[in-house]
Amino acid sequence: MLTEEQRKRAFNIIIVNQCLGMISGALFQNGFYLNYFSKLGISSAAIAMLFALPPLISVFLLLPFAFVADRMGKKRLALGGQVLLILSLGIMLAAGWGNAFYSMGLVVVSLLISSIGGSLQGASWFALLNPIIPKEIRGRFFGRLRVTFMSVTILFTVLITQVLKINETKVAFQVLLGIVLLAAIARYFTYARIPELENENGEDNHRHSFKKAFSGVLAVPSYIHFTSYVFLITLFTAGVPIVFGLMQKDVFAFSPAQITQMGNLFLIGTLIGCWLGGRTVDRYGTRAVFMATHLGYSLVVIAMLTRHWAPWPLSVHVGTCSLAFSLVGATAGVAMTSEVLALIPAANKSLSTAVTMTLFSLAVALSGMFVSRAISMDILAPEWTMLSQNYTAYDALLLVFATMILLLLMTIGLVPKIAKQAQLMPGGGSYPRI
Repeated sequence: MLTEEQRKRAFNIIIVNQCLGMISGALFQNGFYLNYFSKLGISSAAIAMLFALPPLISVFLLLPFAFVADRMGKKRLALGGQVLLILSLGIMLAAGWGNAFYSMGLVVVSLLISSIGGSLQGASWFALLNPIIPKEIRGRFFGRLRVTFMSVTILFTVLITQVLKINETKVAFQVLLGIVLLAAIARYFTYARIPELENENGEDNHRHSFKKAFSGVLAVPSYIHFTSYVFLITLFTAGVPIVFGLMQKDVFAFSPAQITQMGNLFLIGTLIGCWLGGRTVDRYGTRAVFMATHLGYSLVVIAMLTRHWAPWPLSVHVGTCSLAFSLVGATAGVAMTSEVLALIPAANKSLSTAVTMTLFSLAVALSGMFVSRAISMDILAPEWTMLSQNYTAYDALLLVFATMILLLLMTIGLVPKIAKQAQLMPGGGSYPRI
């Protein structure tokens, strides 16, 4: 057991650790990688596929890594993952030197390595923190944690925006990546200081076979039903931020600084959504929140299609839609996490949370791949007219997503309505944005 002083020190280490780490993950959400990949000469369809790559790789790694973490030590695997994340950032920085073909290869290698490193950490992250954070303050601590690292991420995105306003060359992107690389190196040492209480206390490591452990997780009442719901709703919402980002680049012709500003609004919406999600889940329950967010998702997507009639500047309309969509997504994320934490069993915690994370990652990957293939294969008309206004294939994708989200209202019955109190994943991300 930790003393009160040791626990407070552990809390501070965890917060600093995530502040250092999440600025790297935010590069997918704040428009940085969209701008960087475009600067490297990578096409829009290829960019969409690249953003689908990390969650796709995670699908195959989270479960076995979680199983091993429950037996060999959570922090041991996580530190190895941090070394891989550092290596991946170094390779991503090096992608700025050379031609488009060379750069594309290095980007793919970087994302593959970072996917492995991120999976090594993500598979055991919550299980590592679970015994450190007392149950009675878990919601408040995770809320404080998320607000802190999101604030740091937003400030870093402001820095990116200011740098890109002055200089849009590859060198500017590489300097910013160098800052992220230094933060990742520092994070290795903060991660090493997080106490691993379950191993130190000699608790049962549940040395069952993978099949037996996995079967035990699936046997938890209502767990598989709820994870099915998570998969379905994510499948038709995760691709929306990707489409928003590509529209900013290809349809609206926003500058790199403008795209990063839109990304900052996306992050601000996530921050507001986390605060709002905690309050609404506590007051109305998860099922009511899911019904509200279903409608919210569709309304925001449809709002993007009404941009021709907006009396305010296009950038204001697009920024508002980005903020609103991430707000809705973060609110739904709090509800999802609350339900997962209420459902997981005491045994094999890493494996239990990894099941939901795997299905979530699969849905994100499939959604991104659908966007990529629809663009590259010209499945949808590149230009079409509705209500005397011209639209693009990206708008058609948004219509498909909005329709499917509304149809999924019938799946609300899969939510078991177990959670009594809002919870936040300590370092969980949101949907990818480019």
